[in-house]
Amino acid sequence: MPLLELKDVRFSYDKAEVLRGVSCSFDEGGLSAIIGKSGSGKSTLLALMAGIETPASGEVLFRGEVVGKSNLLAYRRKNISVIYQNFRLFPLMTALENIMYPLELRHMPAKQAKERAIECMEAVDLSLDYVNRFPSMLSGGEQQRVAIARALAAETPLILADEPTGNLDTQSRDIIIGILAKLAHERNHCVILVTHDSELLQHADVVHRMRDGIFVL
Repeated sequence: MPLLELKDVRFSYDKAEVLRGVSCSFDEGGLSAIIGKSGSGKSTLLALMAGIETPASGEVLFRGEVVGKSNLLAYRRKNISVIYQNFRLFPLMTALENIMYPLELRHMPAKQAKERAIECMEAVDLSLDYVNRFPSMLSGGEQQRVAIARALAAETPLILADEPTGNLDTQSRDIIIGILAKLAHERNHCVILVTHDSELLQHADVVHRMRDGIFVL
């Protein structure tokens, strides 16, 4: 059974159909890429996967169960972590505090949360030198690694990455993609990468190409 599955999903904004019958599935332990130009519908598709939007028709299923309006909040909290292009770190929190944040929301004891956060920093190759640094003291690549460590700390099976390398130089981009691939292949997460950067496709196990709201060959 796929971890995440979309069946004939359609979605419209102001009567303009953005998704026109998208069907696909995603498994744990794999890195999938969705590529397309701006306006192709990939960001809307990501919003549906993240439980931010619900389809006008069709179904989004997680482990075989339909994700609907009645269970969106629980679905997002338990199953989804999203990594964004602009990092979305809390500027007045240190790197460690940013990573601990989702654990604190779950009322994990502070000592345990700190230990878990440090483990996640090590998993993305951030040394303890970064523990007390604020986002403004970090490079773009370092900030994105903190964001990935935060997603990892949340221990969700599904990690969605929205243009995660869009603000990074080539070296940082390669590091970030390598980390995401490692999360999929070694830690068994389902990682779905939305991008317009064709250079990233060589790292993906599966590539879906979007055009005008549908997948194309």
